[in-house]
Formats: sequence, C-alpha cells, structure tokens
Amino acid sequence: MPAPHTASPVVFWIPLLWIAGWLAASLFYRKLRGKPIFYARLPNTRFLQTNASGRSHRHWFTRLGGANGCLVVQVTETELDIHPFPPFNWLFLPEIYGLEYRVPLTNVRSAELRKRFFRSSVDVVLQADEGETKVSLFLAYPDEFLKALGMTNWTDRSTAHA
Repeated sequence: MPAPHTASPVVFWIPLLWIAGWLAASLFYRKLRGKPIFYARLPNTRFLQTNASGRSHRHWFTRLGGANGCLVVQVTETELDIHPFPPFNWLFLPEIYGLEYRVPLTNVRSAELRKRFFRSSVDVVLQADEGETKVSLFLAYPDEFLKALGMTNWTDRSTAHA
C-alpha cells in the first residue's frame, strides 16, 4: 500500500521566506534613503485626510494601479505630504506606484477639481525630485484641500469637458 502524499515543509517555508526577505529589503531601502517606516502627523496641519485614494500619472502602469483608502494627505502652511500609511508604504509599493511625495507648497504647480460620474478627484501637478508629476487624489472634502493649498482660483472641470 503506497504511503499518503504529504507536502514537504520546504514548500510551505519558501514563500514565507521570500515575503520576509522582500519586506526586509524594502525596510532596509527606506532606512538607507532616509524615508520613514512609520510617519508622524505633521504639526499645524491645515488639511488632513487619513483614508484618501489616489493614483499617479507617471506612466501607464501607475495609472492602472493606485491606492484605495490607504493614503494620508496632509497640508501645512509650507508643505504638501502624500504617502500611504503602514504597511502599505512597505514592500516598495510607493516606489512602484509613485504615491509618496513631501514637497514645499511652492512646488505645487496646479490643483484642479475634476467632477466625474461617481466621484470627484483633484489633479495635483507638482515638482518632485524626479521632475514634474501629476497625481489624482480622491478626497472626502476636495474644496477644503484646495483652500488649504491656497488655490482660490482653481478650475472646476466636469466630465463633459474632460
């Protein structure tokens, strides 16, 4: 009578070790680049949303992906901070999807409210270290965000004009 087939313990441990190695490499990379592993709330925030969604327009791949409900968007008197909260800032996700920016407000080139069929987005064009980039943010209170940025003459584009 043949012995029952049992999976080798190695088959179980290889994927777990792969994920642990990927996580360790990501955390090491963040430390090496001076990026935080855990973020602190910025002092004197004019706008804060901890469950925003968004996507980068860096290239076709980042337009397909993005963050759904895991972005923190903060505006202070001097800067704009967009980042995913942990653990979504690990495993190279912000680097892959282009969703981690902390720039002075002077580097925010424009912010445009775009009304879509089901929800509105704010398209923010900013000057980052790697050049000018565009990020679409889906916020609960886009008007408050634009006001915090100091964008009083922002553009309201409906889907009919898009």
